Amino acid sequence: MESSGISLYYKVLTKKEPDSTETTPASDEAQSDHTVSEYLINLIDSPGHIDFASEVASAARLSDGALVLVDVVEGVCTQTISVLRQAWVENVQPVLFLNKIDRLIVEWQMGPSEAYVHIQQLIEQVNAVLAGFWEGDRLADDSRKLELAKEKWKETHGEDAPMTDWYLEEKDDSHIYFSPEQGNVLFGSAIDGWAFRVNHFAQVFAEKLGTSPAKLQPLMWGDYFIDPKNKRRVLTRKQYSKLYGAGKATLVLPLFVQLCFVPIWQVYQSVIIDHDEEKIDKVISTLGTKVLPRDRRSKDRRTLLTAIMQGWLPLAQACMVAILEKLPSPIDAQPLRLLPLVQGGVKSASDHKAAEPKNEAERALFNCDSGSEDSVAPMVAYIGKVISVPRDALPELSSTKSQRNRKAMTAEEMRALGREAVRREFSQSGEASSATPVDVGSGVATPQDSGAQDEGVPVDSLVKAINEKLNTDPAQDIAIDNGSDQSNAEDEILIGFGRIYSGTVRVGDTVWAMQPKYDPMAPDSQQYLKEVNVEALYMLMGREFVCLQQVPAGNVFGIRGISGAIIKSGTLASDSKRCPNLAAMHSETYPIVRVALEPINPHDMNKLVRGLELLNQADPCVQVSSQSTGERVLVTAGELHLERCMKDLRERFARCEIHVSEPIVPFRESIVRQNAQPGVVLGGVGASGQSLATVSAVASSQGNSNNQDDSPGLVEPRAKPAEGQQRGEVSVTTPNGLVTITLIVEPLPEKTIRFLQRHEGDIQRIVKLSSSKRRQALNSAAEALESANTDDVVPSTPATTSVSLNRIIANDGIDADNDEHGGKSRSPKPSRVSELCLWLQGRLCATLDRAKGWDPQRVQHIAEHGLRMFGPRRVGANMLIYSKDVLLQYKKPTLGWFKQQKKISLQGSLSSAATPLLSDDDEETESDSETAPLAEPTRTTITICDFEESVNTGFQLATQTGPLCFEPLIGVAVTVKGFEYNGSSLASANMGALSGQIITTVRDAVKMGFLHWSPRLHLAMYTCDIQATSEVLGKVYAVINRRHGRILSEEMREGTPYFTIKATIPIVESFGFSDEIRKRTSGAAIPLLIFRGFESLDEDPFWVPTTEEELEDLGEKADRENEAKRYMDKVRKRKGLFVERKI
Repeated sequence: MESSGISLYYKVLTKKEPDSTETTPASDEAQSDHTVSEYLINLIDSPGHIDFASEVASAARLSDGALVLVDVVEGVCTQTISVLRQAWVENVQPVLFLNKIDRLIVEWQMGPSEAYVHIQQLIEQVNAVLAGFWEGDRLADDSRKLELAKEKWKETHGEDAPMTDWYLEEKDDSHIYFSPEQGNVLFGSAIDGWAFRVNHFAQVFAEKLGTSPAKLQPLMWGDYFIDPKNKRRVLTRKQYSKLYGAGKATLVLPLFVQLCFVPIWQVYQSVIIDHDEEKIDKVISTLGTKVLPRDRRSKDRRTLLTAIMQGWLPLAQACMVAILEKLPSPIDAQPLRLLPLVQGGVKSASDHKAAEPKNEAERALFNCDSGSEDSVAPMVAYIGKVISVPRDALPELSSTKSQRNRKAMTAEEMRALGREAVRREFSQSGEASSATPVDVGSGVATPQDSGAQDEGVPVDSLVKAINEKLNTDPAQDIAIDNGSDQSNAEDEILIGFGRIYSGTVRVGDTVWAMQPKYDPMAPDSQQYLKEVNVEALYMLMGREFVCLQQVPAGNVFGIRGISGAIIKSGTLASDSKRCPNLAAMHSETYPIVRVALEPINPHDMNKLVRGLELLNQADPCVQVSSQSTGERVLVTAGELHLERCMKDLRERFARCEIHVSEPIVPFRESIVRQNAQPGVVLGGVGASGQSLATVSAVASSQGNSNNQDDSPGLVEPRAKPAEGQQRGEVSVTTPNGLVTITLIVEPLPEKTIRFLQRHEGDIQRIVKLSSSKRRQALNSAAEALESANTDDVVPSTPATTSVSLNRIIANDGIDADNDEHGGKSRSPKPSRVSELCLWLQGRLCATLDRAKGWDPQRVQHIAEHGLRMFGPRRVGANMLIYSKDVLLQYKKPTLGWFKQQKKISLQGSLSSAATPLLSDDDEETESDSETAPLAEPTRTTITICDFEESVNTGFQLATQTGPLCFEPLIGVAVTVKGFEYNGSSLASANMGALSGQIITTVRDAVKMGFLHWSPRLHLAMYTCDIQATSEVLGKVYAVINRRHGRILSEEMREGTPYFTIKATIPIVESFGFSDEIRKRTSGAAIPLLIFRGFESLDEDPFWVPTTEEELEDLGEKADRENEAKRYMDKVRKRKGLFVERKI
């Protein structure tokens, strides 16, 4: 299931205005009173399943408009919201298509009025989704404007002056909604081949009602009624009630129902439900449609219905006209869409003001300038995805002669070839005769009118033309490009599927391929920039490719020659310095399901590696990695996506038999403030023979073994906790006995965990920005300074900072709960990194306020100085904290994590003579110079500031692989309470070896402190949306309960027999869930699974019956299965860790 593109040529005849002086083009089709308009429509079809949302993201980036299909039976489901959000983010103008109206007539047996009310409610639900998007963008825009207004106010009135004269600007949002009278809603049935807009019926009935279509169209939707006495008059409900009474006003049919739905219902009633031959003939004659005799005699009612409806309300015509009238052209759309992609700003779809270009490249982009011979416009194109196609599918590389010749054939010659194929087929079957002309232009044998002239090409000339084409001289055949980097032995070729925004790309041009991470201002990003040669250009026609020599701006095209330069998506530009690198795409899904792959035949390993490389480039939502154990891991979006990827690997990319492991589902490890189970209080990870539940019992019998680094899972404490130590406190000494580290491991409050998870993207944004600026600052400082002392200093105004922090806590503490549950916060999130650091600091402290074990003084210390790092990968929901005693070992007090990042973000540009990173203002320079020349031989001890990076690295390793089953930790706070040096002098310390021992010691100490608490597993969860009838509702619940799911809500859709069920189900239990629920309900219920996040499983994996009640109910063997232990043992077994089993 992949997106496919096709280029459609569409010609429209429009009536001239009475005062128009346009001349009619010289065309046989055009009449004297019509004007011919020609259009090229690039249509991209994307799958609707949630696992393939990345295909929707690629299509939305390359398109200017979207045709959104909504099932009138299922209504607005989760995937509908996802597609609408994708179109909203990409500023794509949508048109709504309400599909499967035939089911309302045939299956649900609704009347026209009931269907009208049902569809009204459905359109309101879709508009409610758009209103939510508008509101979110509106709040973000107002927040940014408020920040700018505050800055200007401070510049003119001072820092402490209260801000006044601020108001919000009113904006009209009527243009974002779907409304049938505006022409942006289509009603139809794709299976029956019909669709319409209210424009069509307004033009048909305007003359009968004595008005113009423009005046009648706004009255075609809503409470408008035809006056029963004066048929040329339209009344509102109030006017109708006044004239004929309120009772009759409730029974009368609205104008839309009377003019649009009633005729359609009559057709279905005559053909499908009653199948009355007299009524069918009357319907055909009334509508004036042409029905073939074979369709009229068909016993299949659907075939006759399709022929009637396609002749009356053709689906293709309705869709094409809606696209032309309601969706913008590239020239109109690009100024509105490209601002956030080019300039990197934030622009919402609610802002319909054209962007102002800043340079020539942006001007060409916004104007969709293709350039000319006199002025060459810069070429900028975006590759939305890379597709892999068989070599024989490309006309210039195909080994088939006819496929190669297709490149040089004109459209008329290709049609002639098709006519000959149809003529040959009918001549062999004997169904065609010389007396009956055959119209083969549509591929169907249709008797033509006797009075019409046969405009077909004679058979002899067809055969002659085809023979001339097929018997061409071999010297004139298209040569295969053997000079490319793709060898003839390769069966799969990578083609870039993209959109050109400005300039013209030609075969043979040399362009720059820029990956999303490329930044022309960053010198270390040159690895993401490559120069490529355009080997071929294509027009995509479904499965076929038509070779082109050049492609102008505004078109969708295929390009060959970018293999290896663009992995999944990227930008092509003629100049990497002047042309912008367009922003990366936004996707609604993320890969979550992992499997390990290996070939059944070991000799096919190279084939598998090459196949995975091709799959990684061809699928935008696939991740391929190689583990340290040698495993090849494939990560996909879901079970259906995994099946599609494995099919492609076996049949196309690798072409070998592949063994697939059980799905590898991620878990998270956490702790709660409950009593730990006996026997694991000082336990470790039993990877070398011990069980987790018995490790503490055998730890003392192992003596002072120092080979714990050799066994990856064994943690052996070198010092037991003394009496009076608090829970989670661990003191561990390095193997050489030189350094003793004391840590306290404790759980974070639930609000804090949710806050860190919600704002992980903001923390990652700060870390990335500070890391790049830190590298630049260190390079500048290393060139300018001889001393390498870059210790942190105390902020110049700690009292002011403390007061501002308390103000933020006071303002945001009330709204902390609302923020974690998705509510609106009183304090908007700033966009600047320097202000974002302070905002996150205040909100984090608000989540810790009044939590158990977190007193206000400690929270204040964490915010100001104590917080050093998040983990794992520096952005997770775990915190590393230094206590006050440890911070006293620094020569100067240090800044906390938030103030460090804020200071780095403010030091954006450092000259070669700049001060070291994180140094204070000029008044601190003298004190720095006094403490800087501290000679190394005079030092007598080692402090934590010498090994801060080692402690941080140990914390990152511990949070990346937990003690239960080597899965990442979540919701754990690690406080470094003490750091003591036990050596007599510095000469006895090997700094390099000691650094490595501190890393492993900290890692093991964190895992030991973790097991002081009651551990928990966090399961990756799916949100499951199911629509089912009451007959199968019990079977659906049974399947969900068997899979350890949980029902969140159950609602009955008004006016329908369907129930909408929302549930959660663990991903580890979801494999085969869709197949099982379809089998149990005989296909009456189909689930839609969307990744929800991680939820805690409230069960201790080491739980055993201990109380008298538990022993009496369950016995010593605990007859009830421990789900957490089952999951833990399953993961440990997969990773090769020790698992205790009773034989």
